[in-house]
Amino acid sequence: MRSLLLATALATAIAASLAFADEAGIAITGESFVVTTSDGTTLPADDLVGATMTMTTPDGMAFDLRIDSASPAKERPALSLLSLSVRDAGTGEWRPFCQQDAYGRSAGFPVADAWDGNGHFIADKSRWFITCTSGSQGKCILFGYDPWARGPHGEDLVPYYEACQHMVRADYDGSRWAHTRNGTPIDIWDHIGIQAAATADDPAFHFEAGWSSRSAVCVARTRWPDLLSSAALVQSAPRLDGPCDEAIASAKGALLFNRSR
Repeated sequence: MRSLLLATALATAIAASLAFADEAGIAITGESFVVTTSDGTTLPADDLVGATMTMTTPDGMAFDLRIDSASPAKERPALSLLSLSVRDAGTGEWRPFCQQDAYGRSAGFPVADAWDGNGHFIADKSRWFITCTSGSQGKCILFGYDPWARGPHGEDLVPYYEACQHMVRADYDGSRWAHTRNGTPIDIWDHIGIQAAATADDPAFHFEAGWSSRSAVCVARTRWPDLLSSAALVQSAPRLDGPCDEAIASAKGALLFNRSR
């Protein structure tokens, strides 16, 4: 995923062409850039349009990222989606940083903290990364599983956010390999009141799996059998053999549930 490959350890500069650049402080709060000028003024997302940042990947590669526009997410109007471009190191031309999502958006946003090398979200306020709405890390925040927040009843949402990564990617065995296609509709729900099932009466959708922070806990059917059949899954992960429905998944510790076509 682009957001994982280009996860950022540091934003080292803001373009000097902006009046506030040399005197601004930059931080990430939740899913938003917070830029504060020397006089204490906090700039809204719209005022960051045109800014460029020199980013650093985990392997030390630097690249320039530009904020082209900002607009509210239709799923969550309080969240500003940023249209981002990255400068091609060879040609110097700017191209979209994010792939288009199912709604035709090429957008992303920053996320505080980080991922470790084993697919676990970790609290590290010295780090942050850019995620795209087309990727699982961005989608799961748009779904409401903010890893820095608490659920409706005080739940730690980090395990839900991690479970959502496996679910969106159809990563049944926790190997971090995706077995899905972009734009595939899935119905998602939980038992804490963030997402509710929407296809219970739709015969086109069938229960797929229950998900924990590590992987699926049971699988009724694979999302795309031509990418991964149920037989192939059971062969590679025998623990996922056997019946699976919401009740069985709940008993096995699932945090999230989904149906697919």
